[in-house]
Amino acid sequence: MTALPRGGVQQRHSYQRYLYLALVLVALYVIVPQLGIFQHSLNLAERAQPKFVLAALGCSLVSYLFAALTYYLLAIKPLRYRPTLLIQVASMFTNRLLPAGLGSMGANFFYLRQAGHNSSQAVSVVGLNNVLGFVGHAWLVGLLLVLVPSARHTIPAGHVSARSLLLIAAITVGLLFTMTLATKLRRTLFNGITAVASNVWRYRFRPGRLLTAISSSMALTVSNFMCLWFSALAVGVHVSLVAILLVFTFGVALGSVAPTPGGLGGVEAGLVAGLVAYHVPANQALAAVLIFRLINYWFSFLLGAGAFVLAQRRGYLQKTA
Repeated sequence: MTALPRGGVQQRHSYQRYLYLALVLVALYVIVPQLGIFQHSLNLAERAQPKFVLAALGCSLVSYLFAALTYYLLAIKPLRYRPTLLIQVASMFTNRLLPAGLGSMGANFFYLRQAGHNSSQAVSVVGLNNVLGFVGHAWLVGLLLVLVPSARHTIPAGHVSARSLLLIAAITVGLLFTMTLATKLRRTLFNGITAVASNVWRYRFRPGRLLTAISSSMALTVSNFMCLWFSALAVGVHVSLVAILLVFTFGVALGSVAPTPGGLGGVEAGLVAGLVAYHVPANQALAAVLIFRLINYWFSFLLGAGAFVLAQRRGYLQKTA
């Protein structure tokens, strides 16, 4: 393959810098006008009802159990559950350091390699885990909209602010532009999809494990959006579980395309915009999201850092030749 000229590399990096600068400016355009309610939101968060905060924390902790169970079931080579659980907690640390879930995928890839998987198998298991997460999430939304007729009427229309829509559009365009420029990333993604397709046929011999894995993945999603629901209840925000699931879906989607570690900024913008779309006052929406992200992001980051150090000491994340 012909190497990219030096000038071309510099020009590509220049384009990326300008792109990310534009995204920062758009984010500031969205966030700065909201700073006036930030102090009020902090006061609301400080007066949050402890029982709901603890319930939100419990849901977050339970999500690690389901994340570990999903990998335990999908693994091509046998895994032990306790080390797998430790890695899922540790991946919350690495996931907060890189965008688009790359930190979590990397930690699980190295763990699977240490557990006896070859590179292709490890990529397949990680890829299938992400596919099941997407499919399970989509099934949950679809089942609610089909089985709960009133849910179809809970989707708000025309209430999302122009600022939020501008931020969503800018981040989406930014992701597509970056993917177009990042040839190596696109090649890696293609290779990963190919590996998943070639190895997923193995699961025809164990459909029970696959169905249990997708059920576990759906339970993981339920744990996460229940964490958001309890965070909302903690500051007096009362919306239906259907609405919370849709808001959570919107926030996750926006965070997944944000070029920031752990979707920082994108998730918050999506969740606040989603709650406001359901007529939740902006200060209460921000307070609920602050509590949710304090648990889901910052607490997970600190807990994951300790788990990461422990996993390193036990040799679960060492590179394998």
